[in-house]
Amino acid sequence: MYYNEKTKKEYAGKNVEILQATGLTGGFVTFRQAIEIGYVVPKGTKAVAKLNKPLWETVTLPNGKIDEKFSARKFSVFHVSQLTKEDA
Repeated sequence: MYYNEKTKKEYAGKNVEILQATGLTGGFVTFRQAIEIGYVVPKGTKAVAKLNKPLWETVTLPNGKIDEKFSARKFSVFHVSQLTKEDA
């Protein structure tokens, strides 16, 4: 099972395949999410994967038509085993 440690939502689609390739299971978080929930990312720690967040952008063309374009934003995630609790 691959889920976001902060939101507890499971990852889906291509992101699951990317996380399977890491050989790790369980919770993953971005750097900011780790800080928000009380973890410390030790200096020099490398992210285990770069996941994709799909984005749909609405664009108005010069002829007045509206077009939707797909893109994706990449974000790095850390596995909870790489992190330490702030109070520890």
